[in-house]
Amino acid sequence: MTTLHIDYPEELLEQIEQSKEDLEVLAREALLVRLYDLGKISSGKAAELLGMPRWVFLDVLGTYGVSVFDDTQDVGAEAQLAIEASRFQHKSAD
Repeated sequence: MTTLHIDYPEELLEQIEQSKEDLEVLAREALLVRLYDLGKISSGKAAELLGMPRWVFLDVLGTYGVSVFDDTQDVGAEAQLAIEASRFQHKSAD
């Protein structure tokens, strides 16, 4: 596995009252949540990389304010496409 190096001031650990290991876990978690949010990885892959079940990762998303649902999708437009595809299939079958 590849390592990512992040520079931060030493006093940050004292300020946030966490150990270096805790900060590394937080950084890894935040990175994978962001990659999921950008649509770069699946929730299953992120959960796998964090060593947790998928449902736990989905809960973690809420702590970051990231929706489990794709807010960019136009549900109405998707439904219309499905209706049109269904009509096309029925016409082809005739």
